[in-house]
Order: sequence, then structure tokens, then C-alpha cells
Amino acid sequence: MDLVRHLQFFVAVAEHRHFGRAAASLSMAQPPLSQGVQRLERHLGQRLFDRDARRVELTPAGAAVLPAARQLLTDVDALVDQARTWTDRRAARIGLAADLDDLAGRVLAHLTATGLDVDPQLGGSTDLVGRVRDGDLDAVLVRHPLPLDGLLTGDVLTIPARLTTGAEVLPIVLPPRGHHPAAHDQVIDTLLRLGHLAPVHEITSAQERTVRVRAGLAAGLHLAPPRHDDDHDSDRVIPVRYRVAVPVVSEQRPGIDHAHVLATLQDALR
Repeated sequence: MDLVRHLQFFVAVAEHRHFGRAAASLSMAQPPLSQGVQRLERHLGQRLFDRDARRVELTPAGAAVLPAARQLLTDVDALVDQARTWTDRRAARIGLAADLDDLAGRVLAHLTATGLDVDPQLGGSTDLVGRVRDGDLDAVLVRHPLPLDGLLTGDVLTIPARLTTGAEVLPIVLPPRGHHPAAHDQVIDTLLRLGHLAPVHEITSAQERTVRVRAGLAAGLHLAPPRHDDDHDSDRVIPVRYRVAVPVVSEQRPGIDHAHVLATLQDALR
């Protein structure tokens, strides 16, 4: 017998307490419904309903079976929904350096425009590299320099970062040094070389850094494409470098074209 179908009959009658209304709710005639309930009772070895000409009531056995029947039907619906939405396409788990700030959205937009399914995750570069080594991520776009031995890497890509107004006198807010120690030190050295002596405050939250800059409480670095006047305003431009890394072939996750992901990430920054 079709147990799921017969349980649907049982639940419908239990909810409507009327065979005619239950049949109408299932878009079927009443006789087949009544016969189906009787077959289910024989299969279970229990009488599920007390019925006469005026009423239909659950027996104690029927009341005991009803919650399990409802749960089974819910589970069947969930299984069907899952099966219908299943796909063998896998999303590439991509880690993006949190200090990309607004540029992270443009990078992701470029990836999805190429047809890539992506699961983006932001974090400090040091942490992201550890996660790609552990197999938790398929590719990372991180600050350079950073130890990337044992990984496949792309080119070093440079993006000019412009100092916002007030960098000469206001504190400069940057991500924590722990996110990318060597790259952080390079920025500090460049600031000193350019004569910017304002104190540096390390703040993890990109939103908090943005709020402080917009409120005029601090200065910061804004990643932006090169401008024609950069040569005439070089004391406000600091080169920031990034690099893409993926696992070596033997440790790459099946179903992901890591070489394509690496190349697409690089194109997004160029």
C-alpha cells in the first residue's frame, strides 16, 4: 500500500472530523477516502476512528498515531523540496581581506557577473590564509606580503590607496596589525617617509573606521583606481598590494575550478 497517501487520508479526516469535507480537501470522492482509511486501519491493526451517522472521532489509538503521522508527512514534503532544489553546482568558498572595504562588493559583483557561484567570507588576511591551508576556503584574496608557501599564488596586484582629508593632523585608522603584519608595517613606513606623523589607531570593524572618518574624527585609507592627478598629489597616495592564493592541486576541493577562480579574482582587481 502507499503508506504516505493513506496517512494523508487519515490526517485529513482527523482534521476535518468529517469524511465528506476531508475528501473535498483532497480533491477526491468520499468512497475511495473511506476505503483508504479502512485499509490503513487493517495495516496498522488499530481502529483509528469511531464513526456513526453524525460524528467522526479519533479513538485513543488514532490520537496516539496522529502526531507521528503529521511529522512523517512534514518530513516527506521537506525531502521532496530538498530533492527538487538540489544541484551539483558547488559554490566557491572565497575569503576576502576585510580591509578591501567597499571594494569587496565590486570584487564580488565581478565574480558573480562571470557566472561563478560564490560563498564570500571576510576576515583578516593571516586568518584567511590559515583557513585556506586547512581546507575551509577554496581561494583567498589577501594583503601582500604574507607567507603563502605551500599554496598556488597569482600576481602581486597594486591598488593605490588615497589618504583622506586630515591625515596630517588627525589619527589615522587602520585594520589591526595582526590582520597582515608585514603589509601593515609597510603602510606605517610609507606614512613616516611621506612625513605623516599622526598617530595610528588599529580598529577591527570597517564600519567603525568609516564612521570615524566621515565624522571627521580620523583619517583613513580609501582604495581607489589611479587618478590623473596622483603624480601631483603623491603625498596622499600609498600603494596597497594584494595577492590571490589557492590550495595546491592535490588539496583542491573536487568540483571547483580553482585556476578559474584565481584568474577571475585577479581580473576583478585589475
